[in-house]
Amino acid sequence: THWPDLQAMICVVSDEKKGTSSTEGMQLTVKTSALLQHRIKDVVPKRMDDMIAAIHAKDFPKFAELTMQDSNQFHAVCLDTYPPIFYMNDISRSIIRIITEYNKDGVKAAYTFDAGPNAVIYAPKENMAEIYAILSHYFPGHAFDDSLNLVQENTAKVAAGLPQNFDARISPVFAQGSVKQILHTKADDGPRTLDSAKHGLLNAEGLPKRLA
Repeated sequence: THWPDLQAMICVVSDEKKGTSSTEGMQLTVKTSALLQHRIKDVVPKRMDDMIAAIHAKDFPKFAELTMQDSNQFHAVCLDTYPPIFYMNDISRSIIRIITEYNKDGVKAAYTFDAGPNAVIYAPKENMAEIYAILSHYFPGHAFDDSLNLVQENTAKVAAGLPQNFDARISPVFAQGSVKQILHTKADDGPRTLDSAKHGLLNAEGLPKRLA
C-alpha cells in the first residue's frame, strides 16, 4: 500500500436507522441549501486537488486538516438545509472536541463523519495507542476487537489514560456503552480478485454456504 503507516479508528456511536436517510437528505439539501452550491463550485475542486497532493506526499498534517475541514463543511451544509438535518449528536461533537484538544500542539489525528454520528479517526500508527487510551477514558464500556494487537503491544501507553497537558475538562465522561464499539483498521493495497469457490459467499448451487 502507498501509505502503510496510516491507520484508522471507527467509533460506532449508533447502529440504529437514521432519522433522515442519506438519499433523502441529499435530495433535500440540493433543493434548499445555497451553501451546497458554493461548496460544489468553489471549495470541492481545489480541496480534492490538495487532498490528492497530500496523499501522494504522505503529508499527514495537511491530509488531516483537509479531512476535518471537509467533514465540518459537509455537516454545515446539512444544517443549512431547510429544514435542517442533524446527523451528529452530543457524543459526535465531543469526539471533535477531544481530537481538537489532542491536536493543540501539532496535528496528530483527524476526525471525519459521514451522514451519521459515527466517527472515523485517522492517524499515524505511532499515535493510535494514545488515541485509544483517550477514547477509552471518555467512552468506557465499548467493545474492542484488538485484531492488530494495539493494546497487547502498547499496554503501558493504553493504561496511562490521558496524555500529559491534555485538558480533561474538554468533554464529560460518558456512560458505559455510549460508544458501542471501536474498530481499529489500516490502509491496505486495495481491491483484489478472489477465488469465488474458496472465498465466495455462495456454493456451486447458488446457495449461501452457511445455510447449505
